[in-house]
Amino acid sequence: MSPRKSTRNQLIASAEEVFYSRGIGATSVDVVAQEAGVSKPTVYAHFAGKSELAATALRHRHDQAAAELADWLAGVEEPGDRPQAVFSWLAHRYRTKGRRGCAFLNAAAETVDPEDPVHHAVRAEKRWLLDLLTTLCAEAGTAAPELRASQLLLLIDGVAGRVVVEGPQAAARAVSDAAAAAAVLLAAGTS
Repeated sequence: MSPRKSTRNQLIASAEEVFYSRGIGATSVDVVAQEAGVSKPTVYAHFAGKSELAATALRHRHDQAAAELADWLAGVEEPGDRPQAVFSWLAHRYRTKGRRGCAFLNAAAETVDPEDPVHHAVRAEKRWLLDLLTTLCAEAGTAAPELRASQLLLLIDGVAGRVVVEGPQAAARAVSDAAAAAAVLLAAGTS
């Protein structure tokens, strides 16, 4: 790996961690540079600005989570069990990487401009998750898979809200409650 690519990757990893733990608005480019062990001009040599860096960090987080969820779902043999398995993965994700809730919803709350690259990354993440849930519901034989997927996404986003408001200790209960609600929705919609 070239030194330039290595520096860029280090910047993305550091930005992902610091923006998630401290917030995008509360974190300066100087802090990201310090965390990455580079100079501020080095940050700007790789990214046009803080929004582009934050959006890239969010896309990186998405890529990791999407791969993790794909692996998780690959271990579920029955298509009818996969929509519900998203909630077991969500419980795992909150235990391991979700102390501040959903990085994407947190970023959306901080981004006012709908044309900001951060907002674009958030919308892409939520569209991807809705599309995935729709596919899983369709494969499970759920009636109105688009509707069920939307309802499941509302439950998932609700878990994130609960974690933001009540802290990481609320995650396990929130996911459990959401999974129970999901089971009812899925059972009601199975053809």
